[in-house]
Amino acid sequence: MAVSIAFISGKGGVGKTTTCASLAAVFAERGRRVLAVDMDPQSNLTSGLGFNPYSLSHTVADAILEPDQSVDELIVRTKWAGLHLLPANPDLSAVEAGLPTALDSETRLRRALDRDCRDYDFILFDTPPSFSFHTISVLAATDFIVIPMQMSGYAVKGLKETLRSVHHVRQELNPDLRVLGLLPTFVVMRTRFSRDLLDGLRAIPNLRVFDTVIKVTVRLQESALAGEPVTVMAPSSEAATAYRSFADEVLAALIAEGERGV
Repeated sequence: MAVSIAFISGKGGVGKTTTCASLAAVFAERGRRVLAVDMDPQSNLTSGLGFNPYSLSHTVADAILEPDQSVDELIVRTKWAGLHLLPANPDLSAVEAGLPTALDSETRLRRALDRDCRDYDFILFDTPPSFSFHTISVLAATDFIVIPMQMSGYAVKGLKETLRSVHHVRQELNPDLRVLGLLPTFVVMRTRFSRDLLDGLRAIPNLRVFDTVIKVTVRLQESALAGEPVTVMAPSSEAATAYRSFADEVLAALIAEGERGV
């Protein structure tokens, strides 16, 4: 049974897509079978894994709009062994308006994946920078969330909003939803601000903050433009090393949470 992890933040530009693509690539290079799911109409995960969103006629939108649609028929294989993608394109933004009024709209994604995607080791979700229908659908479908958190003055405010949304979904749609941890991104360790903010986050009770930090580097922008995860494009870079360390921490955290099969 797949372990699912979603990357969530109410703020854009915090590294959700980069983190999703990088972790997926690391797991795949270690021999795991991974499905990356793009739930953002901006389709950055899709392009970041080497596909042109505008050339795709079948996407994750079909899985939500058509209850009988086989997800297997929508999944595409990336260039990297073991890493598959359920892609998106900008048409995903119109999905909610195309759904019939029903109480189960936010659980359509979960039912589709539960039915057709049992053979993966991991399912990783990228989400839009808001708590709209698409993000709620992911929160209803995932086991865990990771919160990439940019070192900025708005970070704590955004964290509170994220945790509030998680609490709401846990009550209404997914009682088993758990926060796996918080990943500091865009860290500049030479600044006192980053160091003080990290110390403050690590002092929050009952919230795991991963030891790995993702520092500011042009390599991440270059990998996005190249349509390759940074672990592929620049495998010996500091960013690639950091994401491999993050993967180790994620696996350890999952074991601590009781996911013994990871």
